[in-house]
Amino acid sequence: MGVSLNYKLGQKLNCVKSTLDHAQAIAQAYKTEQADKLGISVTIRRENANSLLIDIGNCETLSFCFRTVREINEASKLGWDYAHATLTDYGRTQLNEGHEIGKYPQNETAYTAGFCKTQFAHSLAEHKWVAGIIRAVASRCFMAHVNDEGDYYHSGDINEAGEAIHENGQLIGLIGKQLAGLGYKESDMIKGETVIKPLKK
Repeated sequence: MGVSLNYKLGQKLNCVKSTLDHAQAIAQAYKTEQADKLGISVTIRRENANSLLIDIGNCETLSFCFRTVREINEASKLGWDYAHATLTDYGRTQLNEGHEIGKYPQNETAYTAGFCKTQFAHSLAEHKWVAGIIRAVASRCFMAHVNDEGDYYHSGDINEAGEAIHENGQLIGLIGKQLAGLGYKESDMIKGETVIKPLKK
């Protein structure tokens, strides 16, 4: 529960690295030009050429892990896979792996799907930066579906994100009070799903 940005993106495999390099440069600019002044931590990691992980302040880890259709389908055979479920509408549709990739390997496509919860950000700049980095990746993809529960991504009005985060926080607070009335302790709730856990090594 909480305000998140959700995304489904598709890019030619041979363009993924340059797409993520571009997003990494933007994240680095946020870090060096603004984050220190605002007291917001920014951590950037690359596990390989096709992945980029960014921790911004108190937001959930923003994760772009592009995989080929073959890799996504293989992962889904091992168990539930978020990217496969999201990108194929829970198996109802198929992903396009690219036109005649055996003959034209440069046509092979890769996809990523994820979400980044910004509900517990201490500054609206954190939500704005997450949206900006997603926009940097999405703008270079041939397929991009982005949903911002704070509405900033599409409206450009950061105050809308602030209102959504505030309203959602009030709802979380009300649910917490109801759970407290049922005997749950606040410490039990804080240790549960209401705390963002970044993807740390």
